[in-house]
Formats: sequence, structure tokens, C-alpha cells
Amino acid sequence: MNTLTVTSKDQFLKQLEEELFRKLPQEEAERVSAFSRQHLMHLPLEEALSRSFQDAYGSVLAAWQFVQKRPQDQILVSVFNPDLESEGWQSTHTVVFILHPNIPFLIDSVRMAINRQGIGTHTIHHSIAAVDRDEAGTLRSLTAPGGQNEHPLEALIVLEIDRRSDQQELEHLESLLQDVLHEVRIVVSDFQAMKQKAMEIASELDSSVANITPEDAAEARAFFDWLSKDHFTFLGYDEYDFVSDKKGTNVCRVKNSELGILRVNNERSAEVAMRELPRRTRSQMTRNDELFIFAKSAQRSRVHRPAYPDYIAVKKFDSNGEVVGERRFLGLYTSRAYSGLPEEIPVVRRKVQAVAERSGFLKDDYAGKELDQILAVYPRDELFQISVDELYETALDILYIQERRQIRVFMREDVYGQFVTCLAFVPRDIYNTELRLKIEEVLCKYLDAEDISFVTQFSESVLARVQFTIRVPQVGNRVLPVAEIQEKVIELAQSWRDGLAAALQESCGEERGNELLNRYAAGFPASYQHLFTPRRAAVDVEHLSAVAEGQPLSISLYKSLDEDSSMVHFKLFNPGVELPLSDIMPIFENFGFRVIGEHPFEIVDTEGRAVWIHDFSLQSRSGEEVDMPRLRPIFEELFRRVWLGEGENDSFNRLLLSSYLDWRQIALLRAYARYMQQIRFSNSQSFIASSLVNHVKLTDLILQMFDNRFNPERQQSEAKSQAVQQKLELEFNAGLEEVENLSEDRVLRLYLDLIRATLRTNFYQMDGQGQPKPYISIKLDPRSIPDMPLPLPMYEIFVYSARVEGVHLRGGKVARGGLRWSDRFEDYRTEILGQVNAQQVKNAVNVPVGAKGGFVAKQLPDPSDREAFQAEGVEAYKTFIRGLLDITDNLVEAGIQPPQDVVRQDGDDHYLVVAADKGTATFSDIAN
Repeated sequence: MNTLTVTSKDQFLKQLEEELFRKLPQEEAERVSAFSRQHLMHLPLEEALSRSFQDAYGSVLAAWQFVQKRPQDQILVSVFNPDLESEGWQSTHTVVFILHPNIPFLIDSVRMAINRQGIGTHTIHHSIAAVDRDEAGTLRSLTAPGGQNEHPLEALIVLEIDRRSDQQELEHLESLLQDVLHEVRIVVSDFQAMKQKAMEIASELDSSVANITPEDAAEARAFFDWLSKDHFTFLGYDEYDFVSDKKGTNVCRVKNSELGILRVNNERSAEVAMRELPRRTRSQMTRNDELFIFAKSAQRSRVHRPAYPDYIAVKKFDSNGEVVGERRFLGLYTSRAYSGLPEEIPVVRRKVQAVAERSGFLKDDYAGKELDQILAVYPRDELFQISVDELYETALDILYIQERRQIRVFMREDVYGQFVTCLAFVPRDIYNTELRLKIEEVLCKYLDAEDISFVTQFSESVLARVQFTIRVPQVGNRVLPVAEIQEKVIELAQSWRDGLAAALQESCGEERGNELLNRYAAGFPASYQHLFTPRRAAVDVEHLSAVAEGQPLSISLYKSLDEDSSMVHFKLFNPGVELPLSDIMPIFENFGFRVIGEHPFEIVDTEGRAVWIHDFSLQSRSGEEVDMPRLRPIFEELFRRVWLGEGENDSFNRLLLSSYLDWRQIALLRAYARYMQQIRFSNSQSFIASSLVNHVKLTDLILQMFDNRFNPERQQSEAKSQAVQQKLELEFNAGLEEVENLSEDRVLRLYLDLIRATLRTNFYQMDGQGQPKPYISIKLDPRSIPDMPLPLPMYEIFVYSARVEGVHLRGGKVARGGLRWSDRFEDYRTEILGQVNAQQVKNAVNVPVGAKGGFVAKQLPDPSDREAFQAEGVEAYKTFIRGLLDITDNLVEAGIQPPQDVVRQDGDDHYLVVAADKGTATFSDIAN
């Protein structure tokens, strides 16, 4: 740590000087002290104090040693990690020392080279001194520049950069800096030669016989004069001739014409066939009525600025006025070129004047002044390259959107087909870095961009302008997708609220859309807006509105673009409170999905009503593709039934995804499975469900056989029905041959046996609202079912729903008995069958056969709430009786006698007597 207490640079330098005189001989100390003051002149005090004093002292001595010897024409570059043991000082960073003759562009070129490697710079400072050396390059004296000193100036540059420990990486960086500095020296040494070339070309224009008017020639000479007056940094120069032979015309570089960086860094071919160039390029290169071609180089500059250098090509003409070659200057416009007015720049001023005249606007009226302002701030690079026609159209379009908060995109391809320039105008209040990056992504995608850079311009206008320069592959006859890109940019730039407003008006109409927007626009949290587009939110708003207005819940199954085919998303809209995941996730698991993720959002409308959105990411457990058109309606219906208690949440629901069965079909298969349980079938319900899931084709045949026998819409003759049934059974038996598991074989065969034994069903009956009934009744012939427990009743009715299950057993066509509310869920049929036997023995004299029914209530509340418990029992009774009535002529036929004493009559004309506890109860139907 720094133990010095200093408040100024002079105090720091004085302390350093004292340390030098304390440790070094006086003469050496005097020389090093003078050097240190020169070396640290421009170093901020904060940086000087950011390290320990001993390390600052060691750094100065290391720099002094570094400048001691520099052989003539050599550039010294050292990249190292100072070590306390070997150097006597240390740094947490890697240190770079550079000693170079003082020429322009050193600091910025070195900084650019380091930045391109992705290396951060912590400290950079340099000093310039007049240096006297002997013939071997050994230092004699070092003094401050200026005055009468005639010694050459040298620049010492010191940087501290992100630490690099790999020696090869340090050596690579050192070599890279040498290469960059070599380019800088070449550019500086050839600068005057390139400038002289420009003046020579300007003087030659007087004797040109090209189709160039005297006015054009004068403007060109003025342009060269403008370039030479510190408006253009010349980086390179070369010449090309157009050489024709039998095969065509070739563009050939003139040997030894290169100057500047084109002498050392020329990756272009020395010769290229004219026919291989894009048509636009060929046309522009051979036009004899224009003198200049302005374009960009495809390689970023490593000197001065990290930009794409500008090409200025001057055409060469033969005696007939035909174009026979080009002389090209490569360089960078200086800051003076960008800060000056277009009217002050030769060539450009003629374009600007032509546009103003063509517009027909008066110079002093509103439109004229606005157009003048647009042209004044138009990107300078573009003003050089763009044609008058393109500039006129673009400038007027910009004028029309100037204060209208419209988003517009203008694009132009350069003459060589290597760059596309995009000007994007976006409302200033919504422009930010995130939006700019998104626009860059769109441009890169549509144009196959190899590189992209940007410049943002703000003014008093409500619009911000972003200029993108996009390097693209060189292709012939490129068509710029301006409309598509602009539409995408509008979508990106649109505020989320604006997008929601447009989406709601599109889906609901203007009046309803505005009503919903005002109610919900402020209610969506930022986390929701980040994940979902306004169009998706417009869909959700309709669900939110329905739930807020009293609907118990709303659901939405959807799929995202560019996502795995096995993935789907599910939204659950619930009023008031956030739902526990433990209540929801088992449902998805039983549907055959894995829950990948969940995002909850609380949406509150302007009236303070809250609705929670739970957004789940689901993936099919099998990993197979999900057929969304088939899945969506049956998924949503099944979830709704399960959530509201009208469907059961068990492994049978896997048939949703494996076989795309709807909730009623699943309930039918589950009903038969529940009956199997009551007739003492040994396999579990889960195994039965798995057997159906594992054999999709056989499951489908089971449902087809049931449908063929009982669907009233088929309306086919008995003979045809039997023929179809026989065909289906043949296919089913053939399919059983492929079932390897014997237990699964037993399950599937029993389904077939039960369907054969089924006499009647209410499966296809509708309720008063035209909807399927929430319960299923099946009348069976027990004597047709193999391995049935004895004794066998003549008829049996099985009623199934998520709320209640029950059976009614009848020993004959005339029978007598009652009903029982049972609590033996696993084997209530066994209980009822025993009561039937007992009744037949007891009443053998009066009624030769008995009848008995019983059921279990499956959704009973806690018994501590006796009133609610009893009410649910009553509802279970009602459902069971309705199930019996659906497939019997009347209750008397079913063996149920009217009660002697009627305690209460309900609204469905059903009479009931309920015992004080769970005992017997008698129902009768007297509606008829």
C-alpha cells in the first residue's frame, strides 16, 4: 500500500527524487530524476498513488533502463509481467513498454491493437523527449522537446493491461504491436507522397479529354485541394488499369503503384476479371460521365481509427474519353470533415444544391429550412457515396416523418457490393442500447452480415437516428429487403403498451380493445413483458377478463416458435390467489408431461381485481413430438374437468398424450377398470392404465367396438353392426398376438369381455344443455363375464363418476330391495352382493329374488363438518339414482320401491329418506 501522504504531483515527484538520490550515485540520480519528471509529466496523481511507492519507483527505473539503447531504425517493444524478485518491483497487470520515433497515430493505433484482442487497458501514458544517441544507439542525453534542440524526438509509451501469464500470448502481443507500428511508420513516411499524388491528379484534369465538363473538373480540383487541407488522412494509394484481351477486360493493379499500408497489407488480388464483378460495380466503374467513385474498404484500419477506411477512386480516361483505369486513395476523413457544413465540401455541395433545387421548396419557408437541416446533419460518408436521386428521395422521406414519431428504415448498397448502409429513425424516448442491439440482430440476420458498426445521432427532433454500416458478402444483384426489415424494426421499437393496444384492437375491435387496454395495460409486471409479446398478452387479456368477471378459471395451451417439438406451454388463470404447485404438478405428471419450468405472474386490473397467471413449460415424457392441433382441445377440457373435480387425476390420463383420447373416452376406460376392481380382478388400476397406454392400437379398437355397439348415430342394421363387430374383434385378437406380457393380455381381453357383456349405457346421452353427462352408467349381463364372483345376479348396473361410484344388483326381472351408502371403497360390490344373498334367503317366501344397490361418495369433506358431509352424501345419492334411471324404464323395474314416508322432495322430483347415519336410504322416481 502507498504510505505517502501527498496532495500534488510536485510533492510526489519530490518524494521520488529523494528516493533516487538516496539509492543511486549522484550523477545517475540527477539523470534519472530529470527523466522521471519528463516521463511522469502527464500521469494523473491518482494513478501515481494507486500503487505502492516502491513499485512506482521500480517502474520509473525500469523505464529508464528501457530507453538506454535503441539501435538506429529499430522499434523497441517489451511486453512482460514485472516480478519482485527479478525486476525489484511488481504489478498486478501486464506491462507494455514501447520506444518509437515520435510520429502521428502512435497512441491510438497501439490502443486499437490491444482493444482488438479483447484486452482491457488500465493505464496508458506517454512522454516525448529529444534524444541524443551515439552510432550504436546508446543514450547520451535526454531533454524536453522544443527550443533550439535539434535532436530527434522519441516517444516512450507505457501501458498496463489485463494480466496475461502465458508466455506465447505475451510474445504474440509483442509481435502484433510491432506489425501495427510498422504500418504506422509506412503510412507516415508515404503521407506526403500520397498527398502529392492527389495534387498531380488534380493538375492533370485540365488536359483531360473525358466527358467531364469544365465545371466538373474545377469541382474535382477543389475537392483535391479540400482533402489536402487536413480533411483526409491518407493511408494508402494504388492504381489500376483496365486491360482487354480475347477473353474480356481485366482490372489489373499497376505494378509498384502502392503507397502507404497498401505497400505492406494488400490482400486484394492483383488482377480480377471485370465480368466477375457485380453488375452495379461494373456499371459504375465504366461510366465516363462521372469522375469519382466513393466507397468503403472491407478491412478495418489498424492505424489512427478502428473504422472502415474510405476509398476515393479517380477514373483514368483514354483519348476517346473511355474509362481505362482508376487511381484509388485509401484513408479516413478527419474530424474537420465531419464538423463542417456540406456547402463547404466540394462535390458534396453540388449534390446538396441539386436536391434543394429539385425539391422546389423556398429556402426561407418551413419545408426549405427543414430540408436544409436534414442535409446538414446527413452522415458525411453517405453524402460522398450516395447518388443525387437516392439522396433526394431519402431526404424528402425523412422530412415527412420528422415530427411524426414514425419509425422508418432507409438502406443503400455501396458500389462494390461490400457494404450496406442503414439509417434507422426511431422515437428518441424509446431508443436505448437494448433496442439498438436488437436492430443489429435483425440486420445481421437478413443481410448475412460479416460485421456491423453504428453511430447514433440525437438532435432537437423527436426522432433519434442510428447509422449502421454493415459489411456483407459480395453478391451480384442484391435485393435489399427494406420492407421486411422495417416491419421488424417497427415491431422491436414499439413500446410494449403500444403493441398491446394494437393487438387488442386487432382481436377485439377498437371500442372493446381500448376498454381492455385501459383496464389491464398497467397491470402486467416487467417480468411478464420481458417473456411475452403484446400479441400473446392480448390473448391472455381475454382469459383475464373472463376470470375477473366470475369464471372459476381459464386455461390456455400453446406452443412457442423455434422450440423442441416435444415442448408445450400451459397457462392457468386463477382469480385472487397464487396456487400451490403441489396441487398442479401431479396433474401434468399424470398427463404424461414433465414440468420443465413455471413462471407465476400477478395481474391486477384498474379495479384492484387480481388474477394469477401460472405459465408452465411442459415436455412430453416420451420425448416424442406433440401434435398441438389434436392435443389442445382435449388437453384443456381434461384439465378443466380434473381441476373442477369432474374428472379423476390418475394414470389413466396418460391416454391423453399416448392416444389423444378426450376426457369422456378416458373416463369410459377408467369406468370399466373401476368395475374390474369390484369383480376382484387382481391387477392394480395403475397397471391397467399402463396396459392401455402401452398398446395404443388395441385401446383404439376397444373404443371402436364400444362405439359400434352403442353409438345411436351409427343407425346401422343389426346384421351390419355384427359384421363390423366381428371384423374389429378379429383385428383385436390379431393384435393380442403381439402382446408379450401375459398380465397385459389378460387386461385387454377383459375389456373385450366387458364390452360384450354390456347391454345398455348412457355414454352417448346428453344433459339439458347438450353436454355429456358427468357420470357413466353401464348395464351388464354378469353371466357373460368370465370368472365372476358367485352368486351371479341377472342384471347389474354400474354407475361411475369422479364424485360417486356404485352398483345395483338384481336377481330377476321382479325383485325387491333398497340402496346402501357404503364406505368400503375397494370392495363395495362384495358388500352389496352379500346383502343380496341375505335378502333372498330372508324374503324367499314373498319375493323369490332380491335386489340391492350401493355406492361410495368419493369427494366427502372432513367428517367434522357434519352438515357439509351429509350434503355431499345427498348429492352422491342423487347422482347415483340419475345414473340408474338413465338406463332403466323406472325404479320399480329396478327393484326400488317408493318410500313409505317422504321426508323431503328435491327439485328433480326425486324423493328420499336419509337415515341418521350412513345406513340405508330409499329413492323413487315419481316424475312419470
